[in-house]
This record gives sequence, structure tokens and C-alpha cells, in this order.
Amino acid sequence: MSDHFKVTLPLPPSVNSLYQCRGKAMQKTPKCKAWFDEAGWRMNEARAGGRFKPLPPEVWYWTDVRLPENHLGDSDNRLKALHDLLHMMGATPDDRWLLGGTYMRCSDVVSGTCEVAAISVPQGIKTWNEEVQLLARQISGSSLVGHRGQIS
Repeated sequence: MSDHFKVTLPLPPSVNSLYQCRGKAMQKTPKCKAWFDEAGWRMNEARAGGRFKPLPPEVWYWTDVRLPENHLGDSDNRLKALHDLLHMMGATPDDRWLLGGTYMRCSDVVSGTCEVAAISVPQGIKTWNEEVQLLARQISGSSLVGHRGQIS
């Protein structure tokens, strides 16, 4: 199994657009269903092409999400659908293993898309210094998200 992957996906819907109704009647909205279908197909294509493999199960992991600079919505509202998709598609363990992550707007991300990378962190991160070291490795030559989010 791989210990990291990168993929470009359609821009996820806002958490405000994920569900309709409340309680037992709660269902995904048509917009949400359409996004999950499209993004799921893109992940299946990448996996079938051998361009990514899932992270190991029940191991801490970190995500790096890049949104288009021209996206003016609430950025962190996009993360819920994205993390749910990654788990649903078997790319990452359950969210309870999500150690943390970064997200930002970037000028080289194509409008209407997002670039997401995930890396397993088996030992976890126990100190702020270890977090900074992980981020430094991402920024230096071993960055998770490469130019235009190409899948590695």
C-alpha cells in the first residue's frame, strides 16, 4: 500500500448544501449526490489507472487541500464532503484517524476543482515541532501536492 496520494477533484459542495431535512428524514441533496458521483468516478479512474492506492487502514493521516483562488465561498465548509468522499472511496481511513491538515487557496488550481493530497503519519504528531517538520517536508522537494495537483 502507498503512504500518500494526490488527486484533482471537482470542487466539493458546501456543508450547507449537503443534506436536506433533519433527523430520520435527512437525505443528501441532489447537488451533493451529483458531486459524490462525479468525484467518485474521477477517483475510480485514477485508481484503475494505477495512479493512486489507498492509505493503510487505521493509521493517522494528514490532508492538504488546495482550492482555486477565485473561489469566494467559505473554504472550510468544503472539507466535510471531501473527507467523507475519501473515506467512502476507500482512499483514507475513517475521519477519526484524520490527524489534521492544511487548506488554502492557490492561483494555479483550476477554477471549479480542488487538489487534495493525503499522507499517512503512522506515529502521529505529538508536538508542534513535529507538525512543523511534516509541513517543512511538504514544502521542500517532497511536497504532497505538485504542480497542478498531478496524481503521483
